[in-house]
Amino acid sequence: MQKLKKILNKYSIKNTLAIVFIVFINLNTYSQLFKKMTIIRNDNSQLEISGIFEYENNLITNIRFENSNQNSSLQNISKVIINEKQYLVKEYNSKKLLFLQILKGKISLYKDKKEYYIENNKYGLKKIKEKELVNIPVFKLGEISIFINNCKLAINELDKKATNLTLKNLKNIINIYNTCDLSTELQISDSAINQSMLPEEKVKFGISVGISTLDTDYNKLLAIKTSKLNVVSFGAKIYFLPNMLDKKINFNISADYFLENTQNSSNPDYNLYSKIQFLKTMVGVNYMFNNINQTFKPYIGISGGMYFNSNTTVQLVSKSVDPSIKYRANNNLAYNLNIGTIINILNQEVDFIIEYQPSLDFTLFSKSNITTNYNSFEIEG
Repeated sequence: MQKLKKILNKYSIKNTLAIVFIVFINLNTYSQLFKKMTIIRNDNSQLEISGIFEYENNLITNIRFENSNQNSSLQNISKVIINEKQYLVKEYNSKKLLFLQILKGKISLYKDKKEYYIENNKYGLKKIKEKELVNIPVFKLGEISIFINNCKLAINELDKKATNLTLKNLKNIINIYNTCDLSTELQISDSAINQSMLPEEKVKFGISVGISTLDTDYNKLLAIKTSKLNVVSFGAKIYFLPNMLDKKINFNISADYFLENTQNSSNPDYNLYSKIQFLKTMVGVNYMFNNINQTFKPYIGISGGMYFNSNTTVQLVSKSVDPSIKYRANNNLAYNLNIGTIINILNQEVDFIIEYQPSLDFTLFSKSNITTNYNSFEIEG
């Protein structure tokens, strides 16, 4: 019985210590939420307290004092200072709210718990709209462009950073504005003016060079293994740029001549000699992602057209019988899928494209004085 009491006492002490420890941790964590702050009232009197902000939809609505159930409304407060950070009381949506001041000047920048706000004397306090890009806030241009439209330097900088308006870039633009010699007239960026002066291009011409890595399959003709075939091409392309979906849709016509390359393979009974050489003409449509980056304009597309195989031949030579069979390839309809990007380099546009050709079956024919033999082979790549 005495032994049982000792065991119970031992576990009782352990449980009590554990509870005391948990309570201590919770109280310590709770107390850490309160911060030393200086409250400056509307009459410029100051109050040093330990308090905590109370939020509603990420906006600071009240201050709660430590060791007190009392809440301090923001009606009689103008400013709160915490560790040299200044929070100013502003009226927003007909309410007195507290915002962290990030920049101060002709234009000021503020923040609530998550979002950012811009303010000047003319337009008051406005929230800046954001879009998420890989968990990094990137701001939309709307409100910012209105606030800075009387400073040419700030407008030019906003135009440069239009697709990458991060917090760092936004602060830089506001700092430029705050030191700017402001104009009484609406300002337009230099690039917008230059762009408006250029003749609108509806058609563009280009030359192309490429290499295709093809998988060839002659199994319908002969059970035989072949290696990959690399074919170099040269060609020309015409781009049509109609004003469709804000110039995101464009069309193109291309003609590419693929230089001759050969393959030699064999099995115990036959040798195979193939010569691949063709002209490919295609009509395509692309969807451009113009709003991602000014230097890189990626796109996806599809095209369809014709392979002209006038110089493509396949020859089978028997190892035991003299006669050989030489096939010619027919022309064939085809389509392919592509992704690419337009890259601006030194005021020139380079179109870099990766194209996929789904499996395509070319008909082969061999004519003699008596009969015509038909077969086929496939390419893909």
